[in-house]
Amino acid sequence: MDILLVEDERTLAVPLAQALVEAGHHVVSLADGAVALAWLGEHRCDLVVTDVRLPGANGLAILQRTRQLDPPGEVLVMTGYASVDQAVEAMRGGAVSYLQKPFPMDAMLRQVERVAEAKAMQAELKKLRAQHADDPTRLTGHSPAIQEINQRLHQVATQEVPVLIVGESGTGKERVARALHQLRTAGEHPFVPVSCSAIPSGLVEGELFGFVRGAFTGAEEDRQGLFAEAGHGTLFLDDVDDVPLEAQAKLLRVLQEREYSPLGHSQSFPVQARILAASKIPLEKAVAAGTFREDLFFRLNVVPLRLPPLRERPEDIGALLGALLSRWDPEGRYRVGDEALRKLMLHPWPGNVRELENALRRALALSGRSRILRYEHFSLSDGQELPPGATVGLKEAVAKAERAAIRAALAATEGKKLKAAELLGVSRKVLWQKMKELGLQEEKTS
Repeated sequence: MDILLVEDERTLAVPLAQALVEAGHHVVSLADGAVALAWLGEHRCDLVVTDVRLPGANGLAILQRTRQLDPPGEVLVMTGYASVDQAVEAMRGGAVSYLQKPFPMDAMLRQVERVAEAKAMQAELKKLRAQHADDPTRLTGHSPAIQEINQRLHQVATQEVPVLIVGESGTGKERVARALHQLRTAGEHPFVPVSCSAIPSGLVEGELFGFVRGAFTGAEEDRQGLFAEAGHGTLFLDDVDDVPLEAQAKLLRVLQEREYSPLGHSQSFPVQARILAASKIPLEKAVAAGTFREDLFFRLNVVPLRLPPLRERPEDIGALLGALLSRWDPEGRYRVGDEALRKLMLHPWPGNVRELENALRRALALSGRSRILRYEHFSLSDGQELPPGATVGLKEAVAKAERAAIRAALAATEGKKLKAAELLGVSRKVLWQKMKELGLQEEKTS
């Protein structure tokens, strides 16, 4: 790193500068505060290491000037007067840390190394932001699974064939659908997402196909359906596994005939939109259970895309954090520490990318004046790391971690499932399903 050292005691300045140079840094050493302020007006550096009491101008003035630069530099403050007030003022002013004289040289070098690591992380995340933030047609990540999906997206984007996107809640199914839409239409036609699980079973047909006045009790005026609203764009049927069987039969006919009729209307209209569907469970299981029509499954499953859960691609977490930071911290003020990143890669993430995003937003809110996000800022429940040398199976370990995460969320929200689901980054329905799957429904939650 490029470091400006401001220290007027030569007996300290010389060994400090020498130690920093030996550690691989480029050092400019000055002994006067006013001279340092003038230097900062003409130059930039990664880190300023400054004493508080200096001739010309004090170290707090240097701190203020350094933090006002664009981009702001980091500052490590040294003080020999054991002043708590000075230390508090320095930290409030944005100092990364402070050292009280006399201090071991190793202590100073460790502080500098932490800044260097943070700078390296920041540079990597900035690179990842540039690669991913401006390209909505690519999923973020370098894992083989994500690379394969990105390749498949471009292969099928312009082909008028149904695509079935399968993945757990929070894996990015709508992101994939929007990418296919963008590649096909360049945003010139509407993208209409519909959550099939959110529509009451008796209203599915009316929502999808529309209706005319008087078609049923309560139909007081004509209403355009989502097929018509999508026009020449894309109709995205999310949670298609939740469509009732009766409505599945009519949806199948529409997909086969490429035309639909609003309820109460004698005329048919052509389907002009591309149909994309998504399911949070493998539809083969729903077919076997008798809750999903096999013929509709075959109609939708022309091009299947399986989105892997985040726990299967931990190597993508760094890239995802880079992309998410570009959204929630566009000024680039925060970065994730190396230790935090290592621990985050061990978390099972039952809520997948949505949970990661919520955890990052929580970390940004809880970080206080620290601009290096630590693991504790993410407020993830304990016991989520797999112990070294563990012999438990992956499925059992994930289930154990998911139970711990759900119990912690319920405890933090006093048993309120809706708030617990928000904390975990999943829907209330997914939380209920997970609790049922993990045998947690009988536990007292309120």
